[in-house]
Amino acid sequence: MRRRAVILALLAVLTASAAAAGDMGPPPGGPGGQGMAGHDPFRGIVRMADELNLSKEQKRSVALILKESREKAQALRESMKTAWRAMGDVMAASPGDEAKVRQAAQGLAKAGEELAVFTGKVKARVDAVLTPEQKAKLAEKRKEFQERRERGRKSLDEWIDENAKS
Repeated sequence: MRRRAVILALLAVLTASAAAAGDMGPPPGGPGGQGMAGHDPFRGIVRMADELNLSKEQKRSVALILKESREKAQALRESMKTAWRAMGDVMAASPGDEAKVRQAAQGLAKAGEELAVFTGKVKARVDAVLTPEQKAKLAEKRKEFQERRERGRKSLDEWIDENAKS
């Protein structure tokens, strides 16, 4: 938990630095922006459909779920972008104003919560379309992703430790 807080704080500092350099939206891998691989968060569902060899019927079911979810998902992503911009503006203009930073952080947290809940509901509907074998394969893919993410975090920690030496 402490490590996550440090990473989020680092992200906030990087966001504020970038905001000071010019107008910006959310960072490429940030919530409400583009996903970890530089694409829309729901793009992963399309890649999943290919990797899991979904049947034509399953693809249609997933497509209908996404179509029904598209408008609200877009609105929630826009809310996240707005919250990220607000945080960037506060960090660029008055990073020492604790009340403003807290207010912007709360707005970001609320937007993130709404997006996460909605994304979870969509994911649950998509998961219901999968066979047990496909769910197992998907679980393995998630594990691989988490391992890659952890290696990236470790690499960042090592870089910080190496470059923070006096």
